[in-house]
Amino acid sequence: MSDSFSSSNGRRSDLPGLMAFGGAMLMVGVALGYFISRATVERVEPTQVAVVSPTHVVEGKTPAPASTVSSSNPLPAEGGPATPDAAATAMLDVIARVRHFKGDPNAPVTIVEFSDFQCPFCGRFAAETEPQINSEYVATGRARFGYVHFAFLGQESIWAGEASECANEQNAFWEYHDYLFTHQNGENQGAFTKENLKTFAAALKLDTEAFNTCLDSGKHVATVQNDTQFGQALGARSTPSFLVNGRALVGAQPFSAFQQIVEAAPGANQ
Repeated sequence: MSDSFSSSNGRRSDLPGLMAFGGAMLMVGVALGYFISRATVERVEPTQVAVVSPTHVVEGKTPAPASTVSSSNPLPAEGGPATPDAAATAMLDVIARVRHFKGDPNAPVTIVEFSDFQCPFCGRFAAETEPQINSEYVATGRARFGYVHFAFLGQESIWAGEASECANEQNAFWEYHDYLFTHQNGENQGAFTKENLKTFAAALKLDTEAFNTCLDSGKHVATVQNDTQFGQALGARSTPSFLVNGRALVGAQPFSAFQQIVEAAPGANQ
């Protein structure tokens, strides 16, 4: 996608005001049978949950209008947090669609990431923040972590997503996930060609014959596309984006942003 905005904090599109207003930027209402809680992005005081960039933003898209919010599960005015019941209901609907989780399924906190393997800010999150979440919360049973494809940066994003699904057939999704993020090298510059993706599988000692057949077949194209459409229906407009027990976080967040939500969750400190 084009570089329409550049700064030391990261890249985004030039959509008027997209990164400047509101109080949350994703999810909870109705789309494809799922409640959507929407949120916009803002810089907040240290006492609040930080919702800051950097992100990659989908160009030409805007959050769903208020008219799409379910009247049977009403949300507060834009900028206000969803009620606990609304957030919990929405999160159950999202969880039902997530195929890739690590951690205790009974953990009191669920974190779901919407991500593109080519996104450099997703790579930053994977390198800097996710290991802390893994050690502090996933490994201790306080949270589980889920991944959903939001492959919008080009063909190599789709191929990488497909390859991770082929690795998943050999119970190696997370190993392949980690390998992809440590082997980024620019967007659509050849880092994630099918030949390279096959080489990654060999490096991880997967069954390369089965992996290569899977990737060449294109059997998981629809899986990756359906995930991306699901994220868009929820209101996701950039990568990485997260739901943490129904609350939205957008961008390559520091560990402290997740810590504020996890530490406040009922049962997370037991």
